[in-house]
Amino acid sequence: MLLNRRDFVKRAAVAAAALPAWTPIKARGESAPPIRVGMTDWNLGLRGDITKIALARQIGLDGIQVSLIFPADGGLHLRDPRIQAQFKQAALENGIQICSLAIGSPGKSRLPLHTNPAAAILLVEAIEVARNIGTTDILLPILGDSHIDMSNRREVETFVAMMKEVARYAEKAGVTVAIEDWLSADDNLRLLDAIGSDYVGIYYDARNIKSRLHDPYGEPARLGRRIHQVHVKNGPKLLREPELVDWPRLAQEYYQIGYRGWYVLETDAPSKDVIADARANAEYVRATFRMPLV
Repeated sequence: MLLNRRDFVKRAAVAAAALPAWTPIKARGESAPPIRVGMTDWNLGLRGDITKIALARQIGLDGIQVSLIFPADGGLHLRDPRIQAQFKQAALENGIQICSLAIGSPGKSRLPLHTNPAAAILLVEAIEVARNIGTTDILLPILGDSHIDMSNRREVETFVAMMKEVARYAEKAGVTVAIEDWLSADDNLRLLDAIGSDYVGIYYDARNIKSRLHDPYGEPARLGRRIHQVHVKNGPKLLREPELVDWPRLAQEYYQIGYRGWYVLETDAPSKDVIADARANAEYVRATFRMPLV
C-alpha cells in the first residue's frame, strides 16, 4: 500500500515515540543506534509556543521539549485539552517528537515545590498533559527557590512524601518524572531510594553540576539507569567551543552506562541566528555522542 507524505510522517512519529529511553548495547559489528537530539522551546524563542515545533523541524532536530506554562501567565496553555490536541497534531505533521514536557516556573505563590501543597496538584496535572500530548517524560526542576537542603529533614521528608504520591499517578500513565537539581549523585540516590519508584528519575544536567557543585565526571556511573534524560549546554558559547564541561568525556560515560536516550539542547544562540547555532550544536552532539561500539 502506498502512503502519502502526511500518513508516512504520522507513522514515523508514532514509531519514534515507541522507542525506549534505554536500549541494550549491541553486539560488536552491529550499527549503533541513532543519536536523538531535541531542544527546549524556550531556547528556540518562547515557552509554550506551538510554532516552535515547526522551527525544530526546520533546524533538523528530532524532537522538542515543550513547556507547561501556567494559566496565570496568560495566553494559551497546555492544560487546555484543545491546545493539547493542537500540539500533538503539530508534532505529527512536522515529524517531530515531543521528547519531554518541562514544568515552567509556577510563580512565587506556588513555591517552593517541596513544601507548597499546590505542587502535587500541578504535577499530577502535568502527568495527564504529558500522556495526552504523546510524551512519557517530564522535566521537574527543583532549582532556585525549590532547591532542597538535604540537611533539612523536614524539606526532604515533605518532598519524598509528595513524590511517592505523584509516582502512583505517573506509573498509571506510563510517564516518568525526571528531577533536575543542584544535588550530588549520592544525594539524588538518597532521594530516589526513599521515593522508591521507577517512575521518578533524574534529568541530568552536567553543566549545572559543574558550575554549582563539582565535576560531573563519574556521576553518570553512580546514577546509571536513574538518568532518564539529559540536557546539553555550554553557557553563552556553541558546544564545539571550550567551556566548563568536557563533553567528549561525558559522552563516553553516558555510552558506557548504556544510556541511549535523548540529548536535549538547552543552548543559547551566540551569533543571534537561532537556526544556524542550533544546527551547529545538533551536529556537534550527533558527532560527539555517537560512540564506537565496545
